[in-house]
Amino acid sequence: MAREGAVVLSAANLDIIENNLGQLAKNVGEVSTNVDVVDDKVNRVTDSVKTIEDEVKNFMVEIRGSTIVSNAKQSIMLSQDELNKRYGHYDNVRRKINGIFQATDINAIKKSTIENISEQIIVDTPNYWLAPALVSLCAWLTDNKDLANRALKEAMTRDDEKTSLLFCLIHLRAGRNETALRWLNRYLEMQDPSAIEGKIITILDAITNGSLNRDAQAICLNKISDWMQELKAQPAYREIQVERWTKYINSLIEEQNFADFDFIKKYTKESERIVTILSVAKSEQNILSELRNVIKEEQKTSVSTISQIDKLINMLVFNYENEELELKRDIAKNRLIIEENGDVNKANERFEETEFAFQKATDFYSQLTNVNLEYKNIKPTINTRKFALALSKDWIDEAYNNVSKNFESNNLSINIDIDSWHGTTTNGQNEKELIEDLDRHIDNEHYQDIYGKKLFDIKMLIATIVGLILIVLTWKQPIFMIFIILAIIIFDGYNFYVNYNERRIKIKRCEEIKSDARYILLNTIAEVVDFYFICQESRKIHDQINTFINGLDYRNYINSENSQRNIEIGGKYES
Repeated sequence: MAREGAVVLSAANLDIIENNLGQLAKNVGEVSTNVDVVDDKVNRVTDSVKTIEDEVKNFMVEIRGSTIVSNAKQSIMLSQDELNKRYGHYDNVRRKINGIFQATDINAIKKSTIENISEQIIVDTPNYWLAPALVSLCAWLTDNKDLANRALKEAMTRDDEKTSLLFCLIHLRAGRNETALRWLNRYLEMQDPSAIEGKIITILDAITNGSLNRDAQAICLNKISDWMQELKAQPAYREIQVERWTKYINSLIEEQNFADFDFIKKYTKESERIVTILSVAKSEQNILSELRNVIKEEQKTSVSTISQIDKLINMLVFNYENEELELKRDIAKNRLIIEENGDVNKANERFEETEFAFQKATDFYSQLTNVNLEYKNIKPTINTRKFALALSKDWIDEAYNNVSKNFESNNLSINIDIDSWHGTTTNGQNEKELIEDLDRHIDNEHYQDIYGKKLFDIKMLIATIVGLILIVLTWKQPIFMIFIILAIIIFDGYNFYVNYNERRIKIKRCEEIKSDARYILLNTIAEVVDFYFICQESRKIHDQINTFINGLDYRNYINSENSQRNIEIGGKYES
């Protein structure tokens, strides 16, 4: 009989409980499903938020870039307006110089017109050296010697260097070579090779395009030789140029990856050095081509001496004054910002590469480097580029060999690491030795694991000893003794088989490890051989580059039929 107060569970009650549990399970399942749905919705919302966040960030970047570009355009307009407002009249004087030469060449200008030009220039353009220089030129053309001399003195007071160079070119144009030489000497004597302005490029153009006669060329080349010697005594000037050429040569190197060298990438710890060597090796031809292209390029048209001198005069008078350069720098920098879509960092990097073209004055070494590295801004003649390249060959050679020093040291060996094994090869010729060493290493590494456990182990020894003792104790019971002998044989035989089979599996596994390691090694060696041959081919180009650079001779790029090339810049003379 049931105890009073006890709960009696009937089958019906169990059914009810079971049904309720089932409903509860169903409800839990629905809740779980709903939770999954909520999780899914939360995930979708999170993804949507992330997408919106990315879109907002991109939008902000675009807005920022657009704002920077708009500001840059506005800055260009303001700088250009300021340039035109403050110095626009300079261009008016510059254009009149060219106009007077062209008009007088064909006798298409009256004396009164020249006089009127002269008077108007003085009124409109105070403080600018070219204005009194133009007045002096006009007075000279109209035989007004007094005005010519007074205006000339004023021009020299404002800028003696440029005035001297201008009148050197004017007298060359007029065929008055002796007077031109005096002006040229005056200009050259005023130059400081450690702080020389960009108009020196005009002199280099005059030397290389044949505008100067033999005597004038000799004066210029002697002076250049003196400048080179003076700067050579101060190594810092050279170091700056080597650094600039190193940076330029590095810009010609296309960084490589390990697309064709997967095994080298995985099984060597020298990936950075190898990528550097590979990048230089595959860029050697590009470096050689860039240097050769300067020498191969020809003047597109043949022009008269008068036209060449006119071009030099144009270069001189349109060379911006120091006070104009700051505005020009601002315009150039903002144009780069626009080209880079508002990326100020990239624009600044590009501007740094061209900043030398906007320097007021720098050393003569830098001017030579500018001729080639900033030629798009400076616009020298191609012969002047060749001339400057030849004068710069020592810096270029040092810069190039700094970049390619891995070839100079012949350090093309590669260390291979396969697990705990290490090997070294240069061209794969020691392949057999490497494979043998790898096999020995793996054998030694697995020897203890394979042979450390004997085929006849301690368990078998103990079993055998115990069995022999039992045989001795039961030798009068042949049947039992035979049973013990059979047990020993079976036990030892089975364990021997197990140990032997285990050893055989380990040996097989060791052979598989060796096979895999050999596969890796052979493929790595194959890639090393490919790498070696790439380097060997590039070494030939490397030698060609050194030969090309050292073979440059500036005298080959002086265009003058009457010139005796008897000046050796650097202090030596040859007839």
